[in-house]
Amino acid sequence: MRGYFVDELLLITPLHRAAGVRLYGEVVGAHKASLAVAVTDYSRSAEEITVDLTQVRYLANSALETLVALARSLSPPQCLRVLAGPELRVGERLAAGGWDRIETLRLTSE
Repeated sequence: MRGYFVDELLLITPLHRAAGVRLYGEVVGAHKASLAVAVTDYSRSAEEITVDLTQVRYLANSALETLVALARSLSPPQCLRVLAGPELRVGERLAAGGWDRIETLRLTSE
C-alpha cells in the first residue's frame, strides 16, 4: 500500500502480519477509490488479500460493491478475504446480491 489513508470518517492502515488493510470508522461511497487503491496495491503480489472490517461501524453498499468488484478482478488461486463482525451483516448482504458464490471472495466472521 502506498501508505495510510485518513479523513474525518475513515482510517485505512496496512496489516502487519498479512497482505491487506484494516479499516477503522465509517466507509462511505466517497471512500470507494481509496479502498480500491489500497486493495489493488496488494493484488500484484499476494495470493490472499485481507480486508479487515472488524473496526468499521458503517459500510455503505457502494463500498461493499467495490470489494465485490475487486474480488471479481482476481484470478484463482488469488482471493479477497473479508473479516467482519456480525453488526455489518456482510454475509447477509453478499447473499442478497448473489455475491456469496464468488470463488475469489471469502468472508470470515469475527
